[in-house]
Amino acid sequence: MKKLIISFLIAILLVGITACGDKTVEEDVKLKFENSVFIGDSIIEGFAINEILPEESVIAGAGATAGFTYDDIGDLVQKQPDNIFIMLGSIDILMPVDEPKELFRNDLTKLVNKIKEELPASKIYLQSITPVTEDALKEESRYERIEEYNQVLRELADKLSGSYVDIGALVKENPDLYAEDGVHFKKEFYQLWLEKLSELM
Repeated sequence: MKKLIISFLIAILLVGITACGDKTVEEDVKLKFENSVFIGDSIIEGFAINEILPEESVIAGAGATAGFTYDDIGDLVQKQPDNIFIMLGSIDILMPVDEPKELFRNDLTKLVNKIKEELPASKIYLQSITPVTEDALKEESRYERIEEYNQVLRELADKLSGSYVDIGALVKENPDLYAEDGVHFKKEFYQLWLEKLSELM
């Protein structure tokens, strides 16, 4: 009986140590982003909603496009970040204009160039548009063009001296972490996402 109690206490201790270890890893990752800002639409807003990052580190909202985000540069400049992580395009795809991809290219070019002008010391990361589920694709066929837009992001990252980051691969590795709509993500995905980005820094 005594051995059983001791074994039980050791098991509890090990679980506690593991939990603390995971928490320490999460905190260490967050520390890397203390002077970083994330820009984007409601997908990026999930970093703040899920309390993965503080609200002041996130400039994002539902319906944000590359063009609309230009108006947020003043807020970004006030923060003087070392790193800027941009994810835009999933709303731009849905814009009801004749050439939405070219509008996206032009608007994002203008946005990045303005950021570079105002914050020349900041490092800019252009993140890929994340893929959606088959069900989400059936609901909105324009999401079929995500890879076309990601190619634009690759080209602009190369042309504008930014860094392109493929988040799509991480999504495909964790298909169970989609939210119900098949476009957004569960809280657990954001921690994995942050860990992936931390490897670049």
